[in-house]
Amino acid sequence: RRGRILAQVDGVRTAAEIASALACRTYHTLVELRRLAADGLVRAAPPAAPPLPPGPEPRAVVWDDPDTALLRRLRDALEAL
Repeated sequence: RRGRILAQVDGVRTAAEIASALACRTYHTLVELRRLAADGLVRAAPPAAPPLPPGPEPRAVVWDDPDTALLRRLRDALEAL
């Protein structure tokens, strides 16, 4: 069993994925991985890098008042069609 588990270790797979690939129970795979780690044959992957800090808050959109004279001219032009 030890050799089969060691053959599945690739630095990416989790213990559950290794257990699934070998059709073994996850607990037994974890115990064997712990033994392999104690013997120095495997080691845990380093933790992922911390997430980047959030960026600045987006600015609120401020709309200008509509040009009512332009809107009236457009309405009149469309009605004339």
